[in-house]
Amino acid sequence: MRIFAFAILAGLVTMTSVRAGTDCTGTDLEKEKCLSKAYLDGMATEKDARVVDGGVIVRPIFEGTGAHPKVTDTVTVGYYLTDREGKLVETTITEDELATFPLDKLIACWKTAIPLMSVGSLYKVSCPSDTAYGDRGAGTDIKGGAALTFRIQLYSIGAK
Repeated sequence: MRIFAFAILAGLVTMTSVRAGTDCTGTDLEKEKCLSKAYLDGMATEKDARVVDGGVIVRPIFEGTGAHPKVTDTVTVGYYLTDREGKLVETTITEDELATFPLDKLIACWKTAIPLMSVGSLYKVSCPSDTAYGDRGAGTDIKGGAALTFRIQLYSIGAK
């Protein structure tokens, strides 16, 4: 069984909700940015979480022992993406598939977080909107200004 699937089933991947009393007003974009900031503030307080470049928050759930990728590498990962409300947006887990990407073609959040991981690692990675999809959002499920949280397991470096 993959560590990633086990960690989700075991409840090791938890969500941090926006603090009660967060008062966000303005346009939809302004509200989303405000709520996302409160969400990220909470994520940064989770055990073992650290804030790295661009405000990206990384939290190791399991540390692998393999090599670390460079931004110029192609990586094979399993991932699970949720919005700040905990809604599942996208996953490779339910399809029992892995995804292979050239890291330099991905969002800035992944370019920052994945090189910190070694092969075999499972990290929870929270992305401020300006390191993800910015003010434009993506599709119908990712709002403009939205913070996102990925659970990423790095399986390999190089072509699949």
